[in-house]
Amino acid sequence: MRKYEAMVIVDARLEEGDIQKAVDRFTQVITDNGGRLGKVDRWGVRRFTFEIDHQNEGYYFIADFQASEETVNRLKRTLLISDEFIRGKIVRPT
Repeated sequence: MRKYEAMVIVDARLEEGDIQKAVDRFTQVITDNGGRLGKVDRWGVRRFTFEIDHQNEGYYFIADFQASEETVNRLKRTLLISDEFIRGKIVRPT
């Protein structure tokens, strides 16, 4: 397992409970597939520098975790097919 860091933007138009469910859904993919979740830093609602999908703000969170490459691929797929996630980036810190 390798260390990764993910920055994810959730649709800020969602209710607070739905935003929490989206964050939990993302972290659950990690733990359900044998990964280890580290710190999850919730930045809250931030304004975009430029418009994304006709939206001006989003709810940001950053998650540190250890996982296999297969788990990372599942996370990327979750980010792509779920409507509540606007953008997401997963990187391996140096």
